[in-house]
Amino acid sequence: MTISANIIPQNPVLIIHYHEIALKRGNQSYFESILKRNIWRRLGRFPKARVQHMRNRLLVRGLGPDEAPQALALLQKVFGIAHISIGTEVEATMPAMQAAAQSLVRGLSFESFAVRPKRAEKHYPFDSQDIGREVGSAVWEVSHARVDLSHPALEVFVEVVQGKAYIFAARAPGPGGLPVHSSGRAIVLFSAGFDAPVAAWRMMKRGLTLHLVHFHGQPHTDDASVRKARELTHVLAEWHGHIRLTLIAFAPAQEIIAVESPERFRTILYRRMMMRVAGRLAWKNRARALITGESLGQVASQTLANMAAIEDAASFPVLRPLIGFDKQEILDEARRIGTYDISARPHDESCTLFMPRRVETAAKIDEVREAESGLDIPWMLEQLMAEAQTEVIHPDWWVEGVSNR
Repeated sequence: MTISANIIPQNPVLIIHYHEIALKRGNQSYFESILKRNIWRRLGRFPKARVQHMRNRLLVRGLGPDEAPQALALLQKVFGIAHISIGTEVEATMPAMQAAAQSLVRGLSFESFAVRPKRAEKHYPFDSQDIGREVGSAVWEVSHARVDLSHPALEVFVEVVQGKAYIFAARAPGPGGLPVHSSGRAIVLFSAGFDAPVAAWRMMKRGLTLHLVHFHGQPHTDDASVRKARELTHVLAEWHGHIRLTLIAFAPAQEIIAVESPERFRTILYRRMMMRVAGRLAWKNRARALITGESLGQVASQTLANMAAIEDAASFPVLRPLIGFDKQEILDEARRIGTYDISARPHDESCTLFMPRRVETAAKIDEVREAESGLDIPWMLEQLMAEAQTEVIHPDWWVEGVSNR
């Protein structure tokens, strides 16, 4: 059942559950504290909201009934959250739980229902069966709906935790995973196509703080890819929080490589230089990995041999979260996370400048090193970094003084 206005109580409490964090044992409090902080920042527009921890869940109090749905929608993009409910909090006595359940379902139309009880502690004078039976009887008194434990039209959840009971009738899914900022920092080689935004989103879900670097072909191309990169970054910021985006004018390096290196290695040498730039940004920003949107065999340049030759120039581990995805899977995920329509718009990629007539598909690392031996790599790298432009893109929910990091 979806959460609608007619099942939101006058004094709502958001009950936030997580799954993977609860499996962290000795490190659970570390992940919980970061998740709590991410939630608090997301709710900056609600000054009365308070986030509190209670036994493998977080609670948000201080919201009005009109604010709770807005807050829930924002929290559905917080990594680490498994699901969220809007419910009511009462003392963990049977009469209070029965009254709360009746208030929750009164006025609703449903043919069948089930009560889903859960106790966090076992010392209460009643067990889960008692809760199910007594609360179920109270719900039947106001609805006369039949009980169906297998496929009910309405589920009434009752959770008893530390002397309190939380009653709610629907769950909204969260994205799961680990909280952003809990797993370190990484640099994303960020094209404006479909793959890189999806790869970035997947690594956010594993808790990484991301810094995006976009290589563009200006002045040989228009600014379409830069505009798309900014728009895509804004979409990702709604999940991540504010993100740094570094823009690199890559055409000067491509011109040099095109003139001074064998044609068949051009694409590989472009990407090796990109790895070096990303590595330099990683050192400056205390990142410990690079991320690409590469998928094995998706295009001619993304063969195993070529990826090895490109990674040879990297100074940090290269993470490829889409390595086993096919194109349709990537497109489906782009639609789910909201980047598809932006990525689908045409633009000129920097790597398409000065493209070779034949792309090497089985590069050998020693041959690639030889091919770029005549290049002044340190000088080229310094020139690219000198012209780099970094900007910070904030999400729509960002509130100065609350959401800043």
